[in-house]
Amino acid sequence: MKNIYFVQVGFEFDGSVYLPYGVGTIIAYCKADEKIKSEYNFADIIFKRERLQEALDKIQEPYVVGFSCSVWNMEYNKALAKIVKEKYPNCFIVFGGHSSTLELLKESFIDIVMFGEGEETFCHLLHSITECDISSVKNIAYKTDGKTVVAERSCSESIAGYPSAYLTGVFDKIMAENKTTEFLAVLETNRGCPYACSYCDWCSDKKVRFFPMDKILAEINWLSEKKISYCFGADSNFGMFERDYEIALALVEAKKKNGYPEVFRPCYEKNSADRVFKICSTLNGIGMDKGATMAYQTLSEVALENIGRKNLTMEHFSSLMKKYNEAGIPTYSELILGLPGETKESFCQGICNLFENGQHNSVSVYHCEILPNAELAQPEYMQKHGIETIKVAFNHIHSAPGKVEEIKEYSYLVRSTATMSRDDWVYANLFSICVQCFHSLGILRFLAIYLHEESGVSYYNFYTSLLDYILKNEGCLNRLWMSFKVKYEKSFEGDWNYYNKRFGNVIWFFEEGAFLEFVSDYDRYFGELNAFIKSFGISDDILSELLNYQKEIIRKPFEKGKILKLNYDFTDYFKGVLKGEKACLNKTKTKLEIKPKVYYDDVSLFAKETVWFGRRRGATVYSDSEVFSSISK
Repeated sequence: MKNIYFVQVGFEFDGSVYLPYGVGTIIAYCKADEKIKSEYNFADIIFKRERLQEALDKIQEPYVVGFSCSVWNMEYNKALAKIVKEKYPNCFIVFGGHSSTLELLKESFIDIVMFGEGEETFCHLLHSITECDISSVKNIAYKTDGKTVVAERSCSESIAGYPSAYLTGVFDKIMAENKTTEFLAVLETNRGCPYACSYCDWCSDKKVRFFPMDKILAEINWLSEKKISYCFGADSNFGMFERDYEIALALVEAKKKNGYPEVFRPCYEKNSADRVFKICSTLNGIGMDKGATMAYQTLSEVALENIGRKNLTMEHFSSLMKKYNEAGIPTYSELILGLPGETKESFCQGICNLFENGQHNSVSVYHCEILPNAELAQPEYMQKHGIETIKVAFNHIHSAPGKVEEIKEYSYLVRSTATMSRDDWVYANLFSICVQCFHSLGILRFLAIYLHEESGVSYYNFYTSLLDYILKNEGCLNRLWMSFKVKYEKSFEGDWNYYNKRFGNVIWFFEEGAFLEFVSDYDRYFGELNAFIKSFGISDDILSELLNYQKEIIRKPFEKGKILKLNYDFTDYFKGVLKGEKACLNKTKTKLEIKPKVYYDDVSLFAKETVWFGRRRGATVYSDSEVFSSISK
């Protein structure tokens, strides 16, 4: 029997790691072939990022070693493949996965590169290697007689007959041998994507193909019985199809029955608004999802055209925000910084346009990453749009700092384009940190909303003025933002993050670190903003009460509860605004009682549960179920 090994390593955090679903599907498919089953032994899967020598010791007399490649494990794969080839020069080294490219064949230790889906290709490859002729295998490239051969590319018309890695026992050995490991899992109900965003390498096939419902329901039952706490939805557009609601119901029923999965995190379809709302309501009703994604990536029409994407209209977005807010379902929006055609002004204005149209809960900004098989990564595309990239150490956000890695991974990020200079890119980063800290995480959200509603101050003007104020005035805030600026200008070691041991042995996004610093010394930081706040000319009687409300509505550690006596009904006022109504601030003596559901006497636990885990569902601000307002007599 010829030994086959697979390598699909992911990063482990706090004892949790994903089951290697990608290679698992290949194994399940190949083991269903009787000839392969009789000739090959599927010996082991290397799925933890262990030391190279430890991984090498697990590989004994391999015939084929297959590596699944993504941006977070490419360098590890190459390092391990190199020493495997040195020890076993006659074995076949095969690289595949999202990040596999023709360039990999320049490495002497790599024999074959696979492209696209792996099940049928790897199965055909095993048959052909045995017969010493791989020339008929599609979706591969290889070296022969000093030349590179690139085979024809194709995609399976149907995936309905593909067996399940879960149900066929592929992971049974892994789970039995790693009883103390918390496993996370992937649920895949279809493949393909009808869209063609240039920054994405999700799928080159625009035809969506489906797995049978009986298989999906059986897998959900398996995940539930195996007590998988977190399940990621691998579909590109969950909610696009009618049956997706049935799948959501099955997940809810599994959790009701067994308590698992605790969380299901899908990537929602952007255009099926009613169905997605129905699914979100179902999942949020049992606490299985953090909220609904309202992903925009960019609001620049030029950038949208360049990346081949269309967004919801702002009118539609605004109506959806009202609908979700009224139902009490948290939403979050995502933007990408560095897309071709975006300018500093269009990016900053785009974030604020989301606020203007009702997205006050959560906006997250990500750097545009160059994925090797995306259209955006192709030389002609990069040249056309003047894309400059930087190679930075992979940023393991929310992991422990200072860990010495045997093999470093790297990301390639867009640092400038024909329409956004390096300096503009740095400014846009500082602006995004500012609006995420002060608006999305809540520090000045209600002040900004009041000024917008009552004085017509745009969110763009408010936050550009705030950033300008912070950068020009000495103090704690200035030192924070200047440290961020220096890192973006000069540091390429991937330390675009924040660390303070008071908040736990965890590294944070800059805006999260700024928020945690602020709430840890609230009066001092707020004092630095006095001149900025007063510059808007709010009458003293309203301003003092508004600031009192703003300060106390933010969740902080060491708070057991509090009572505010106000002369204005801010609770009713802001509820109305957030529902998309034209609210009126009533001068009414109001008793506001805040009763936190959780008391945090540990700052690091507060940081973890409120900011890290709770950010997208708006946990940094006290929820309606914790705030009780009544008219005082």
